[in-house]
Amino acid sequence: KNHVVTAPMLRSDGLYSNFWCGMTEEFYYLRTKDYEPILHRQRSGCFAVPMVHSSVLVSLQTPQSENLHFDPQLVEGYKGPHDDIITFALSANLSDVPLFVCNDQVYGYVMVPLEKDDSLDYDKLQLRNLKVEIMVESAPLPVSELLEMYTSVLQPDTLGVDRVFMINLRRRPERRQRMELCFAELG
Repeated sequence: KNHVVTAPMLRSDGLYSNFWCGMTEEFYYLRTKDYEPILHRQRSGCFAVPMVHSSVLVSLQTPQSENLHFDPQLVEGYKGPHDDIITFALSANLSDVPLFVCNDQVYGYVMVPLEKDDSLDYDKLQLRNLKVEIMVESAPLPVSELLEMYTSVLQPDTLGVDRVFMINLRRRPERRQRMELCFAELG
């Protein structure tokens, strides 16, 4: 993509992603009618948006990239909140650098950030749900050897009943394999 700033759109297990289609006068998130068609890839391509974050590609070969900052003290005339992603978006806006999000392919996934009172166990549950969502459409995510020691496998649970059965057609072995992987992930 021939832009100074491009973000590959990342999916989550909800409506959260790494871009905004709208921003309030106070520089915070504003849901617009354009957001969901881009998120669900009903509109495909690259779109100018007021905010991209979490996974951003910046062409450092362009002079405009020198005006992009995450630190508000480095942005001349900055009048926004002390927030790294808002600072980046406003520094781009003040420098006439458009921000683009691209959804022309599935680029990856992002976790929904925890709220202030959420526990780490809740974050693990969200990760498990996201991994199962990914397996619905594609192969399971590989785990780096460096991170394997931090993973855990849930013991199979019958949820209080004698047996749990999976119904699957023999002519669809790939679907059976995916279902077995989901069961293993869910315990």
